Amino acid sequence: EFSHFGSGMLTDVFIDRVFEEYHTYRDSETGEREMDYKTFLDFVLAMENKNSREAIQYVWKIIDIHHKDCLDGFVINYFFRAIHNILKTHNVSVPSVDDVKDEIFDMVKAKTPGVITQQDLCNCRQGGMVLKMIIDAE
Repeated sequence: EFSHFGSGMLTDVFIDRVFEEYHTYRDSETGEREMDYKTFLDFVLAMENKNSREAIQYVWKIIDIHHKDCLDGFVINYFFRAIHNILKTHNVSVPSVDDVKDEIFDMVKAKTPGVITQQDLCNCRQGGMVLKMIIDAE
């Protein structure tokens, strides 16, 4: 169900991380993962306002898979590879994972080369676009 949110192109990798990081539960009858209404509203607001500092903070918790307060090439590769696979199944010409990773680092202009912090993402004024590039195949 969740994968059909918005454009319907959120990756399974991203959705799995949402359920790992935010308050969710399993339905006792179906075993399906679910979230309460407040958690869902927070998610919707973050997805609808990706450029806002609050949305970046919300999504950061999901994409910071190592809990190191930074993203590196591995993390970008991890999320974009799922986008890459979706686009290839739709016969869309897709740039290489390395090209997209390099483009993201160029867009953000992080203080430390090869490492993006949440502050870097907020300061670059393209944080929403960067998030969209790694979580949404639209």
